[in-house]
Amino acid sequence: MNDLTDTDVHEILRPLRDGGALSRLYATGEITEDTIPALGVLSSELDERGEHETAERVADVITYAAAVGERPSANGWTSKV
Repeated sequence: MNDLTDTDVHEILRPLRDGGALSRLYATGEITEDTIPALGVLSSELDERGEHETAERVADVITYAAAVGERPSANGWTSKV
């Protein structure tokens, strides 16, 4: 696992937005109590479909979100990424 930057997270989630917690993380950097479970479900679904590399990248985002912790929309998120 590589340490992810905000930009990495944004790019990983770009094609995986769900209209919920993942979309909020993608768009604003917000991490809530729903974010990690949603990422876990997505990673499992991707793995089951044989998309192992993408599932692994989503698992990296889980590690990132756990390290950062819950936070509201991040100031300047869109200008950082």
